Parts: sequence; C-alpha cells; structure tokens
Amino acid sequence: MTKNGILKFSLYFLLGVVLLGVSGFGLLYYQVKGKFEVDEEKYPHHIGYLSPENKDFSENFQRCSDKLPIGFYHSTAPHSYKNGKPTFRRHILNNYKSDAFLDTGFLNLRFLIDCEGDLGDLEVNELNSDLELTDLSDGMVDQLVSLTMQPTNWASLKRKESRDAYMYIIFKLENGKVVEILP
Repeated sequence: MTKNGILKFSLYFLLGVVLLGVSGFGLLYYQVKGKFEVDEEKYPHHIGYLSPENKDFSENFQRCSDKLPIGFYHSTAPHSYKNGKPTFRRHILNNYKSDAFLDTGFLNLRFLIDCEGDLGDLEVNELNSDLELTDLSDGMVDQLVSLTMQPTNWASLKRKESRDAYMYIIFKLENGKVVEILP
C-alpha cells in the first residue's frame, strides 16, 4: 500500500469514528434531555386509545390483555380483514342502501378486535369534507356501522400470546354513496 493509500484509509477511518461518535452523542442527548415532556394529566392515554367506557356497540366486550393492542399506531388492516379487503369492500357495497342519503364527508370507525375475534370499544367520528366534526345522517351511519361490525368481516390475530388488535375504517362519502374505504 502506498503512502497516499494509507493516508486515505486513515482519513476515512477517522471520519467514520467521528461520525459514529457524533451520532452516539446525539442519541444519548436525545434520550436524556431532548425528549419533550408529556403532560400526563392532559394526555393520560397512548395514541389509539379507545375508552372501555364507550359501550355503543358491545356491552359485554372484554379485552384479552391489558397490553397495548397490536397496531395502535396504525391499522392492522392487512391481517384483520377476514378473506381480505376486497371481500369486505364487496360486502359493504352490495349491502349498503344509499338511496335516501345525500351526505358528503367521512365516517371514521375505530374499534378493537379481541383475541377471539369479538369486536368492541367502538368509536364513531363523523366528519365533513374539511375533516371537521359534523352530524351525518343517523340512518346512514347506523347502516355502515352495522355492516362493518359484523363479526364475519374480521379475523382475530391469534399469536403465541393473547393480544387485542386496533382497527380503523374510514368511509369516504359523496352524496350518500361510499366512494372509498380506507385503509
């Protein structure tokens, strides 16, 4: 190896050590001082929290675990739809009767699926096109909730340990018609 080759190798090695040291210091600083304080009184629950006091749908729903549900930062949709999302979509579109409704906006349903596949702790959010809370037609909301919350639509996420799963569905509505189902 030539002198230039040794010098290049040494400089790259030194640069790598410096970058690694700076990254380690940054991570340590973030862990000790950089995190924002959380106001536990104002925000007592985690993201995706669904209150067990909300008994709109199932009065006898019991969670399988006190641990956070699987998918609480995002939906567990790919694994939760029984027979896949296309089957769920067909079920909704074939059974939903939209003729009496003219609403435009979004219907957001958040709920838990326990380890046995039972559904509960349903939260319903009705939003206008600007994503502001609104009041959609009760008949339309009731019909979409009823169709969505049928146990035949959902699979339990059986694992080595008993865990519940967090799920959400967003119906995009235009003039009472379901134009999109997310996720």
